[in-house]
Amino acid sequence: MQTPKRLTQHPPHRGPLLLAIGLVLLLLTVLLALVYVWNGSASPPVDPYARYRVALKEDAQTAFEKLGVVPRYEIDVTLDESLELLYGSAQIVVPNTSPDPWTYLIFRLYPGLEHYGGLLSIQSATVNGRTVPFSYLERNTALRVELPTVLLSGQQANLYLSWKLDIPQWKTDSALAYRLFGHSQEMVSLPLFYPSLAVYEPGPTVASGRWWLERGTSRGDAAFNLTSLFVVTTTLPADQIPVTSGTLITNTVLETGENQFVWTTGPAREFLLHTSNRFQQATVEAYGTRITSYWLPEYEPAGRAALQHTAAALRIYSDRFGPYPYSDLRVAMAPISIRGMEYPQVSLLGVQLYGQYRNELEIRTAHEVAHQWWYQLVHNDPVNLPWMDEGLAEYSSKLYYEAMRGQSVADLLQLQRWQAVIDGLVSRGEDAPINQPVMAYANSRVYESVVYGKGALFYAAIRQSLGDRQFDQFLRDYVDEYSHRIATPEDLLTLLRRYNPQVADSLYRTWIGELPIEITETN
Repeated sequence: MQTPKRLTQHPPHRGPLLLAIGLVLLLLTVLLALVYVWNGSASPPVDPYARYRVALKEDAQTAFEKLGVVPRYEIDVTLDESLELLYGSAQIVVPNTSPDPWTYLIFRLYPGLEHYGGLLSIQSATVNGRTVPFSYLERNTALRVELPTVLLSGQQANLYLSWKLDIPQWKTDSALAYRLFGHSQEMVSLPLFYPSLAVYEPGPTVASGRWWLERGTSRGDAAFNLTSLFVVTTTLPADQIPVTSGTLITNTVLETGENQFVWTTGPAREFLLHTSNRFQQATVEAYGTRITSYWLPEYEPAGRAALQHTAAALRIYSDRFGPYPYSDLRVAMAPISIRGMEYPQVSLLGVQLYGQYRNELEIRTAHEVAHQWWYQLVHNDPVNLPWMDEGLAEYSSKLYYEAMRGQSVADLLQLQRWQAVIDGLVSRGEDAPINQPVMAYANSRVYESVVYGKGALFYAAIRQSLGDRQFDQFLRDYVDEYSHRIATPEDLLTLLRRYNPQVADSLYRTWIGELPIEITETN
């Protein structure tokens, strides 16, 4: 059987037709793209703050537009089940926002402070992918990291650091103990558990600046930090209940049984980790912020009271100073006796305030919440200029009592808590200037009386001179102009002089001391 032959068909010549169709399609694509862009439908640029936005309330998102370039930390740490060791690593973007070229960077290792009692040991350091040498300074409270190339003004470096942190175990402490760092009274407090970029202070001429290396004392806040952005991943033993800065993004149970948490912050001075396996908690909302209080089970009534005091303070200060911008605010017990300590979005209050000294719980809470404006938003050197934020946070507690108890109660507080104390110092010959570093005061009693009491009276005098309306505007302007920045006495006085230069100068000389040189030269 003969196989039939396949008939061969020659297709018509289609080259010109295909070319025409291709040109038409190309034109349509270009036209559609132009229409897409014209209608504003083009793919938006990548939002550099996308991962941080959840930490700020909707009406506070403009803070990112004003922020400028700041350090960014991606931290990953694991707390050992023994609660004695923490292993960590961090990717840190460091911008040089100074006018000076940098050949090295300084990071603060705050756990090594004498009154913290920890030890942060660096395991490795790289800059832009290259291994670099490093060395310890200031009794292991600072780290110098050499740069492979000069970091000029406006440039940034990408660092990787890994470390091990030995956590002090204060096992024999009573409720009277004051422990800012470490394991004490069934709680682990770990402020600044990571290498923190030091503050660089430019000098009067190029390349004459210096890195801030003060070590402070237990009397006040020893940490001085730039506003930064954080994403923090923490792996904790399964029974630990953490209290932190920032807003929780995820909580995952690992195969090991540990819990892994991821938090992100808005602009923040630092990141706190404070934890216990016994914390109980309750939450309320105030002005769109989620407020959570943490306490040990035997102190539930005081823990719930602290929650209500915190919510009230947030509302009062938001009305007076400007809105609290963050999605979360927390208050928790801590092994710090009858004192308090402020951190970004967290107030820690001493155990004894929940028990024997419960009558002091409200005013301590009011003071610490005020620090979310006078420290977290508007910062200053806390070791050399403690009066700037402590005096204003202390005076803010009077504004709280005016709103909660009335003018007569608030006036009595001013008389008894500050004026009588200062009068007593004067009568005993113990009075001291207010514009001094923390360590210049003879003891803690004199330090607190002068810095807190006289500092509060300075702001009371400003209010009396300006009147309520202008005083409130002065405070709101202070927040507006210096949020996420570092304020100096010159800045404060310059702002005050806008309202009345003569009164401002007179008040400053009376309460603080000689006018700053920069101000004197403009007179």
